[in-house]
Amino acid sequence: MRAAAAAQIDPSPGAPAKSRLKRLFERQLLRVSPAERLPSVAGVGEKDESSEPSSVCLDGMVRSFLEDGVGGERPAAPRCCNCFHGGEASDDDDDGPAAAEAAATSDAAETIKGLVHCASLRERNLLADVSTLVERHRAAGARKRDLLRLLADSLRAAGHDAAVCFSRWDKSSSHPKGEHAYLDVLLPPVSDRAERDRILVDVDFRSEFEVARPTKAYRAVLQRLPSVFVGKEDRLRLLVAAAADAARASLKKRGLHLPPWRKPEYMRAKWLSPYERDVPPPPPPPDASAGELAVDGEGGGGGGGLND
Repeated sequence: MRAAAAAQIDPSPGAPAKSRLKRLFERQLLRVSPAERLPSVAGVGEKDESSEPSSVCLDGMVRSFLEDGVGGERPAAPRCCNCFHGGEASDDDDDGPAAAEAAATSDAAETIKGLVHCASLRERNLLADVSTLVERHRAAGARKRDLLRLLADSLRAAGHDAAVCFSRWDKSSSHPKGEHAYLDVLLPPVSDRAERDRILVDVDFRSEFEVARPTKAYRAVLQRLPSVFVGKEDRLRLLVAAAADAARASLKKRGLHLPPWRKPEYMRAKWLSPYERDVPPPPPPPDASAGELAVDGEGGGGGGGLND
């Protein structure tokens, strides 16, 4: 049948040249399977030249003409592109982050970026002293409770009014009770009318905000938090609020429940609750009576010798 069709397509030397579309029509007709063609009205093995191709055949021929005859090349398949991430999917995409959660984490990162630095020269100098002492005591193997006591002793030896503080808070409807240990340093007033500045010191500040399965964005927030915090209560309050909001967004994004000990009010209670300042008692003054007895005894012995 293909030979017969080819014989019909190939013109004799004297036949006029066929148009390009007609030649393409006849070439595509050879590609169509017999099942797609209209039934022949002639006998078996014969083809009716007046028969027209079916709609399926015509659709395939037009599509083939557009792909092969007009452009010469088939258009490339469209590629999926994520322009925001540079074509790479982050480790947070599979969880489908909400816009509000992403905005909360971004705002927290910007807030923390502006709060990590000390607010005054005195705080920066104190942070330098604290960081040096913490490294020295940790290298000697001191644990956290021992580290706080050793750090307070070292700061007092350097002339600072430092002490270990123990904060405690009761259970509420939103969080359990707890306690926390940190240091404070009372700096001298900057003027006669000013009050003493109370500076809070926490040697494991960043670790207090660690959560399970942190997102990539929250890991970046954690890296911005200082490992050793030195500053006033107002700056610490803002840092805690920003970090707690970012932790809540990270847990929600992972589909995890926010534990009570990671709620903002619980985190604030660690440093802003009522506290007890563990100040060691001053050393006892020298015993004046013992000194007087020693002088009297020495004088009596000398007098006896003169009498002899």
